[in-house]
Amino acid sequence: MTIHGLRRFPLVTAVVFGVTALSNVAQFLVPGMLAHLERAPAGLHGDWWRTGTSLFVQDGGVAGTVSNLLFLVLVGAVAEQAVSRSRWLVCYFAAGLVGEIAGYAWQPHGGGNSIAICGLAGAAAVALWRGDERLPRFAPTIVLLWCAALLATAWFPLLAIGLVAAMAARVAAERGIAVGRWTAAGALVTGVALTAVRNIHGVALLAGLVVAVALVLSVRRRNPVTA
Repeated sequence: MTIHGLRRFPLVTAVVFGVTALSNVAQFLVPGMLAHLERAPAGLHGDWWRTGTSLFVQDGGVAGTVSNLLFLVLVGAVAEQAVSRSRWLVCYFAAGLVGEIAGYAWQPHGGGNSIAICGLAGAAAVALWRGDERLPRFAPTIVLLWCAALLATAWFPLLAIGLVAAMAARVAAERGIAVGRWTAAGALVTGVALTAVRNIHGVALLAGLVVAVALVLSVRRRNPVTA
């Protein structure tokens, strides 16, 4: 039985969403919570917890919070169809950590789980490249929509390019045209382009792709027949 094209309930996505959402609500209710938990130079000088807690608060106000939570559900649910739940967590937090490290150099102040979502987008992109049949038909559209949102953080007009690509992927999917590899290539190009302009989402997306590939290769080494 499938739920909206999903082969299994995205349990770990739901749990991480719940924890993050509760933390986001708290930050709007508790004065100073964001300032105490977000990424800041103090994270390198004693406030070590900021590197992790900054993934559970949002610096984009209500609109940014809603957007990040929505994409966490969408991208997370797609990725959870193709990777185990433990690997989902590895992709999410590994990309988040890499993004935070880049953030200390390029964007010293901030918070949000968007860089962690990039890890899930990377996992979904690699699964699309491999033609993983467990992915729902709308997976390319979701990944490209996320890429569009990321490009908009660098230069808003780029959002239009990403949206056109996402809609094209949707039409192609409805007509039975395979666009998995084109989508994966789009994610790679997005990561490289954003990294070139010192946008932390680019580094996080590339990290997500690298981690996802590494996980696939590790499975192949252990089980070369079925991987």
